[in-house]
Amino acid sequence: MKKKFLLIALIGFACSWAYGQDAETAKFNKWSIDAGVGLTKPWQNFSAGYSAPTVGFLSTDLGVRYMMSETVGMKLGFGYNKFQEADDSMPFETGFYRFNLEGVLNLGRVMNFETWTNTFGLLAHAGAGIGWFDYKRTGWSDDYVGNVLGGLTLQVKLSDRVALNLDGTTIGTIRQQGGFDGGVGNRHSTGMVLNGTVGLSIYLGKNKTHADWYLRDVQKFNALDSKIAGLESRVKDLEDSAATKADVEKTQGDVETLAKEVDALKNVEPASYDDFVKQLVNDGYINVYFDFNSSKVQGASTSAINFMKAYLAKNAGAKVEVQGYADELGTDKYNDKLSQKRADAVVKLLTEAGIDGSRLSAVGKGKDTTVDKSSAQARQLARRATFVVK
Repeated sequence: MKKKFLLIALIGFACSWAYGQDAETAKFNKWSIDAGVGLTKPWQNFSAGYSAPTVGFLSTDLGVRYMMSETVGMKLGFGYNKFQEADDSMPFETGFYRFNLEGVLNLGRVMNFETWTNTFGLLAHAGAGIGWFDYKRTGWSDDYVGNVLGGLTLQVKLSDRVALNLDGTTIGTIRQQGGFDGGVGNRHSTGMVLNGTVGLSIYLGKNKTHADWYLRDVQKFNALDSKIAGLESRVKDLEDSAATKADVEKTQGDVETLAKEVDALKNVEPASYDDFVKQLVNDGYINVYFDFNSSKVQGASTSAINFMKAYLAKNAGAKVEVQGYADELGTDKYNDKLSQKRADAVVKLLTEAGIDGSRLSAVGKGKDTTVDKSSAQARQLARRATFVVK
């Protein structure tokens, strides 16, 4: 058992050191003060006739954490546990004091939480330390022990300076001579403590964001790409004949919110922003959809046109080719004309919205043969106009 705990502690230290070497020039705050209070459960090591309740009060933790990168860090902490008897036990009271050094791994970044949330995070921590027991029942106050520990911390971001923490930690004691009640300990000289706490992380530093929540540009782009892919799927499922007004309005609102997120990246790094938006558009994530045998833009697609309008208004040198498509129903000649009308319709809307017509061109691409002709929903995907940024 001791070997397993020590192995966990060593892995925690090693990961923190190895991954910490990959930190880029700091653009985030690295220091935090972490504190928590909650419930505790000592386990395995009691004298006959003594036991603790399933959950008992008190467990407290206070630590200083330093993140070497947005992924890994180290934490120096102090903790205190108070153990008392269960209802069916003889009375006792014991205090457990400890100091620990742990490695910290930001699982929220490792597992790409940013692709679905900006509010929740997850930290893993593991390490080792020293401590001592103060057995009130027997007056024995210097049972010094080694301890190893590991746990998970669910984070809820409250602001750039504060996060709420829900932590679960398991502590293993080594060379514990007495039982948790202060009597004779077990023959293995080990014990185990389970803690559950609620607390806060207070972030220190002059930068806006702490390492727990910091995203490099590529991570921001990947997160947006994931949101766009999900939104694109929703848009493709919307057909005016089946979609409710609420569906259309919600989708349009989400598209506008996403457009603002993309636009915000321009204030971070203009070159990366321009490349990202160009790739976003040219890869077909921004589309305008039409009903069967129609060149009138669907209401749910106006946000895509607004997106392009905003981009072109802020990038005066950019030009865009609008490419129209039709489904496979009908003759080639008819669909060539229909696809051209759809491209022309989008260009007309952009021009009326204030974009110089000399920066726009319209091309009818005819039938889109990449979808299943027999599927009505698939054919809806073909009835569209796409954009190519030149």
